[in-house]
Amino acid sequence: MDEQAVKFIGTRTIVYCRSAVSDDTELKKQEKVLKDYAKENGLSVHETFLEGGKMDSLTYHSWRLRAKYREFDNLLITELNVLGNSPIEITHEIGFLNQKGVKVISLKDGELNADTLPQAFRKGFRLIGHNS
Repeated sequence: MDEQAVKFIGTRTIVYCRSAVSDDTELKKQEKVLKDYAKENGLSVHETFLEGGKMDSLTYHSWRLRAKYREFDNLLITELNVLGNSPIEITHEIGFLNQKGVKVISLKDGELNADTLPQAFRKGFRLIGHNS
């Protein structure tokens, strides 16, 4: 993760792992890295969502509904492309989460919000499932 200091707004954290295909090994690897990060930073992981494939699944809608009702403070992901397959989708998701008061933390990109997204996209956006 970038060396920027992340100031958390609370400790209730959801871990969200996604892979383009149902790859349990990749998802478990993401989960371990994210849970280790949460523990090191004093964050309480309330739920973990593992999703292989499309984002329109029940998993995606479940954590999104929790955000709508402000049931967690932080969404922890490995990298920004976990939230979508295009910059438009990702921008929409981060805007939604930030509007609900949820801080989005990417291990690769740091805190994601309207101010940091352009820099994160320039750092090397890649589509999930594509080798770029």
